Amino acid sequence: MKRLLNIYQNNRQAPVALLDQALVSGANFVTGVLLARFLGLKEYGVFAMAWLVVLFFGSIQQSFIIAPLQTLLPKREQEERASLRTSLFLIQLCMGLLAMLLTWGFCHLSTTLFLDQTPLGALTLVLPITVFTFLMNEYFRKLFFSEGRQTTALILDLISYGTQILGLLLVASAGELDLRRALIIIASSNSISTAYGLMRSHGLSADFRHFTRHLKEISSYSGWLIGTSLLQWCSGNFFIITAGGLLGPAPVGAIRMAQNVVGVLNILFLAMENFIPSNAARIYQQYGLRYLYTYLRQVMFLAGAATLAALSLIMVFAREIIGMLYGAGFEQYDDVLFGFSILYVFVFTGLPLRYFIRTIEKNRDIFVSYVLSAGTSLLLAGPIVSSFGIAGVIAGLVIAQVIVQLWFLYSLRPEISNLWKSST
Repeated sequence: MKRLLNIYQNNRQAPVALLDQALVSGANFVTGVLLARFLGLKEYGVFAMAWLVVLFFGSIQQSFIIAPLQTLLPKREQEERASLRTSLFLIQLCMGLLAMLLTWGFCHLSTTLFLDQTPLGALTLVLPITVFTFLMNEYFRKLFFSEGRQTTALILDLISYGTQILGLLLVASAGELDLRRALIIIASSNSISTAYGLMRSHGLSADFRHFTRHLKEISSYSGWLIGTSLLQWCSGNFFIITAGGLLGPAPVGAIRMAQNVVGVLNILFLAMENFIPSNAARIYQQYGLRYLYTYLRQVMFLAGAATLAALSLIMVFAREIIGMLYGAGFEQYDDVLFGFSILYVFVFTGLPLRYFIRTIEKNRDIFVSYVLSAGTSLLLAGPIVSSFGIAGVIAGLVIAQVIVQLWFLYSLRPEISNLWKSST
């Protein structure tokens, strides 16, 4: 009981963070089910390919803006936070506009890339706006969590995902839901919540005197992480992109369906991302390496028990889950869901290592791990996917996770040695 009390004291944000992430992941889950049912597997596969563009810029945002926001901001004295917060917002705004421009250019150039006779060029106007509004909404929700304003973050997500689900249901019930309208609804809901986030922001000012210094500091901190994000996106998605090119959009839709179901664990994973990095940074600064290790060990033990229970249920009832959610014609993909459940075991085991490395700011080693992982993905994706189909995609993603975690353990040799000596 004493240990549980200590965990609670260090993670007071956890209940609201879990509630918020349950809302976000639940809404994404419902969105995936609605799109798969009303768009069909092939067009849903096209949506999954288009959404990879959103996730690409989201991964860069996570490294360049969110990670400094969560790690550097809590270390500042109160009077320094307002200035850093203003600089982060300006950087976020510039990044969002740049991402929108690059997405427009990508869609413009991709008119020759057809997925089941559906060009991404048809999304030239709506996809860039979707990218921008997604990034801005994600910035504000992470900002509110970093500032300890969990209720404000929850309201923001209620606005965003509530209007999104309502819009999709209304258009789908009228028989008018297609890929383009789905993206318009998502962009509109994020626009509304972004406006709320801007109104609820504190500490923004017109004082830009420290912007250059903050930009250099943030760039120095996140330099390795940005490269890591690009490599991580490549490592995690190149097998899916290859599947789209070699197998067509329907298998990509099946993969996305499985990800959507197993993604229920994102309620836990992303909720932890909302509070563990900030808490770990504060504990490490105040108490040192040993207390950091103890904190991560305790919180990940509880999270691991929940993860194992959820994955066990999904693996046992994979066929029933697929049929219940997506309909009678989709049970044939139950093995895909089983495979992704195994993959998520490896995803979870990498979380405490990544939190540890980010907190002690050994970000170069995260970069190196994904150099190795992405290189392996580029070499193996074509042969594995062409030979084994969707099973090859899952196997490749597992291999990528194993490579990353082996390098994490190798890079943490000095810290592991110090912890071992201090415990003996």
